[in-house]
This record gives sequence, C-alpha cells and structure tokens, in this order.
Amino acid sequence: MSCSAQSLKFASSDILTQLAAVVGQLTGAEYARPLAVLSGNTIGKHVRHILEFYELLLGSTQTGCLNYDRRVRDLRLEVDPDEVLRRIGAIDRAVQRLDLNQPLQLEADLSVSGAETVRIPSSFARELHHNIEHAIHHMALIRIAVLSSCPAIGLPTHFGVAYSTLQHHHR
Repeated sequence: MSCSAQSLKFASSDILTQLAAVVGQLTGAEYARPLAVLSGNTIGKHVRHILEFYELLLGSTQTGCLNYDRRVRDLRLEVDPDEVLRRIGAIDRAVQRLDLNQPLQLEADLSVSGAETVRIPSSFARELHHNIEHAIHHMALIRIAVLSSCPAIGLPTHFGVAYSTLQHHHR
C-alpha cells in the first residue's frame, strides 16, 4: 500500500473512530431529538448522511460508478445508535480493504430537473478524501449540537475540525 493510501485510510479510520466515540455516549433520545441549533434536524440525521456517503463509495466497487445522490436514506441510522456503531465498524473494515488506485466514475446531476447527468473521472482515493472532508464538515455541525444540547458528552479534541485547520493552528 502506498504512503498516500495508508494516510487516507488512517484519516478515515480516525474520523470514524471519533464519530463512534460520540455516538456511543449519546442516549437514543439525545441522538434522535430535533434541535433548534440544527434547524430542527437531529444529530442522527447528520450521522446517517455521513455513513450513507461512505456506504455508496464502498458499494461502487461493484460498478465503478458512484452517485452520491442515490442514497437509500436508511432511517434506522437516524434513531438507533447501536446500529450506527455496528455500521461504523463495518465501514471502517471495508475502507481498509479498498484499492484506492482503482479508477471510478463520479456521476452527478446539479440541475433542478434532474435530467443533466454528467460523469467525472475520479478514483477511490479521491472519493475517500471527499468522504473524510464531508464527514468532518458534518461532525462540526454535530459538535455544535452536542455542545449546546448535551454538555455532559465528551468530544474528542479535534472532533469536527479540518486537518488543514489543525495544521494551521500548529504553525
């Protein structure tokens, strides 16, 4: 495994481990409670969104085509922290087995009508990087929700903080 692939897989595992650490502390009620600070959304909805992006990436190993808009929106992931923890573990193990050098076609449609699909050459490495950054973004929102609504929950030090921000602070 190349150094860059190893770094991406390590970062992904780190992010998923942090997410599991927070979800594992939340009660089902805290996890699924609509919060004003999230515009009426829940921590669970943000976690579901993160995990479904990862699952789409992993599922695309069969087709070589990835479309993030084709999410299943599994509502169990919004209300069941135990299911979330099980899925995080499965996702992390599957990511470790990915061939990040494998090419991939990203499919997207940014039109209102949904009739203008484009295909963009990509790779599993590029899309894993995207999933890491996407997860951090949603974890930043989860951080705000936890701090405002569940102050007893311990957050990992860098939960929801981009690696570039951490590097900037270390300089």
